[in-house]
Amino acid sequence: MILAANHQSFLDPPAVGMGLGRQVYFMARSTLFDVPLLGGLLRGQHAVPLERGAADVSAIRTAVNLLRRGQGLVLFPEGTRSHDGAVGVFQPGFAVVAARAQVPVVPVAVDGGMDVWPRWRKVPTWGRVRVAYGEPLAPPESGKAAAVAAADEVRRRVVALLEDLRTRE
Repeated sequence: MILAANHQSFLDPPAVGMGLGRQVYFMARSTLFDVPLLGGLLRGQHAVPLERGAADVSAIRTAVNLLRRGQGLVLFPEGTRSHDGAVGVFQPGFAVVAARAQVPVVPVAVDGGMDVWPRWRKVPTWGRVRVAYGEPLAPPESGKAAAVAAADEVRRRVVALLEDLRTRE
């Protein structure tokens, strides 16, 4: 399965992974692997490097292979952390991978990361980060139009999960 989540902070990957009860893989910007200590931490947490802003064929192949072997993969389809906490446009690449691997997509909402560790703060503060997992969606059809439609639908469901989290507060 692919877990497709909104992206507010550096806390999002561990927050999504901790609620699963199983090991999952993550896609992370390749330049993060060059940062001392962080690169080793990412490798230890099963992160896969991804060249952002390009069609990284190697990363896509790795992702499809992991999924076909039954692994879970966490992706952040916005491509970067939010500047203001709003959910950005979901890029359709995750839907292309899901279609190739024929795996379901689970919408995931992360809330609170923007308050605890926004992109402009060097270190986190105390606070609560909550995660909600939606119902799995069937693997998307192949093709660009189907990938775009799947990305829009998953984004819509993530936004609905976020609204639900915030109304339960």
